[in-house]
Amino acid sequence: MRQEAPPFDARRLAGRGRIARAAAGLVLLATLLASPDAGALLAPRPDLEIQGFFEAKTALRTPEFKDAELVMQRNTAQIESRWEFLRSSNLFGLSTGPLEEANLSVIGRGAYDSVYDVRESFRERFSDEERDRLRAEYTLREIYGEFLVPPFTLRLGRQQVVWGETDQFRALDVINPLDFRWHWYYEPWEDIRVTVWMARGIYDIGKLGFLEEVFLEGIWIPGIYEKNKISQDPRRPWGFFGQGLPEEANTAILGGQIFDLETSLRDNQPERRLENSEIAFRLKAVWKRIDFSLNYFWTISDDPGAKVRQDLATIGAPLRPDALGTLRLPIDLFYPRSHVVGVSANYAEEQFTQAVFRLESTYTTGIPVSLGEGVPGALDPDGNLYEKSERTVLMLAFDRPTWLKPLNSIRTFFLTGQFFWRHYLDFNRFFTGIPSVYQARVDGRDIEDRFVSRNTDRITEDEFVATFAATTSYGAAGLWQPTIAAAYDLVATAGFTRLELEHIFSDHLIFRLRQDLFWGKTGEGPWFLGERFGRPGDSRQETYFSVVFQF
Repeated sequence: MRQEAPPFDARRLAGRGRIARAAAGLVLLATLLASPDAGALLAPRPDLEIQGFFEAKTALRTPEFKDAELVMQRNTAQIESRWEFLRSSNLFGLSTGPLEEANLSVIGRGAYDSVYDVRESFRERFSDEERDRLRAEYTLREIYGEFLVPPFTLRLGRQQVVWGETDQFRALDVINPLDFRWHWYYEPWEDIRVTVWMARGIYDIGKLGFLEEVFLEGIWIPGIYEKNKISQDPRRPWGFFGQGLPEEANTAILGGQIFDLETSLRDNQPERRLENSEIAFRLKAVWKRIDFSLNYFWTISDDPGAKVRQDLATIGAPLRPDALGTLRLPIDLFYPRSHVVGVSANYAEEQFTQAVFRLESTYTTGIPVSLGEGVPGALDPDGNLYEKSERTVLMLAFDRPTWLKPLNSIRTFFLTGQFFWRHYLDFNRFFTGIPSVYQARVDGRDIEDRFVSRNTDRITEDEFVATFAATTSYGAAGLWQPTIAAAYDLVATAGFTRLELEHIFSDHLIFRLRQDLFWGKTGEGPWFLGERFGRPGDSRQETYFSVVFQF
């Protein structure tokens, strides 16, 4: 489950109407005309490269394999270009002095998910305007210029940055937020990172004393804040609504009496101002066989914290006849400043284990958490059920090519495993996570059409998860590539398993078949595995088939 080199490469395609049909036709044409000997890169001129892909991907939700529900029919197109407009200090015949090289990279992406047109229930569930917004997207994914004045390289524009050694779980890889709206984090992160406008510079030092391959990296995000994107709409296939019902809280129970509930969210998202800039630094080097980095990121939390303004709550006239009144409750969303300090390293041990060992560790401040009901005033002096916490993360991992000859007599398996430990330094037992909606109850009886919000998602002081993945290849040229990957939460005793088979038909054409399984104890946990996505009534088990044409 490596995020930098994932075992699959899913993306998205632009269009609706005529554009969508044309894209589907291109995928079909690619399937019919692909040549096993063709290349996958276009170079219309020596200084210009163009590559990209089309993908048609279908997903069926298969809870407990008792039924199948079409939840995705996503068609994706992505075009990537790189124009080296300045080479050898020469720009259109003019000398550029110390500026030796410059290039412009552009990545455009679009998607059309026909499930919003094909499924009758989706046509009934969403308005025409909502379906127009959900089924298609068009994105200038990345656009940046890169300039080389040795030993300094500067990259300016919209881009993504990958830091650290972890696969699929976040520690140092926090420069870019993530987009969880269309498939949570079960896609390659290079596809779901929210690209950000920034200036990124690298100073290549080279050899420095006993260190080799030394470079210093600096990043400046000039007050253009982006946050994690999450859909809480329960009508969407990957909308997240906690552990409760896919409903909206409309009721408060006060002193055993029913009150209508009106909440007003006041989003204090940072404005686009220089004072909201984010800054990062990284020193990377090699010492003997240890490749390591020291990292720092002064940032703003990608997720907001909610301050429940009980001091501003009011009670007015009821909206429904069975209510005593209406509780109007403001909730302020805040995005605290945060410091991330971390280290990463990998070490190739060749004599005894023939493995690569990886390490990553971070210390983060300003993590917003909620406080549960009944919290004493000493722990919540403002009475807003909000706190900022400090947290550490430690990741230990290994990668190893291994012979398993009973399973494959001619090629090795690539085995990789990770262990994560997340620890809250200033923990208290009232820390809670994500609230959920439940049926309202008074005197032991359910109240029809009334729902209350409760936060029973207790955060534990220490959280653990382990992952493992194995992949190999079969056939004369290794064109059949099976992968198995799993993650297990040691506290919630729940997990996730992925089974995938990829067939590389040619340099142009790839077929993929995949099954995602969520399993184990249901309930609440921090890693979003079987405890949340395997529960009865909201199982997210899915079967996928995709066809990719790349050029």
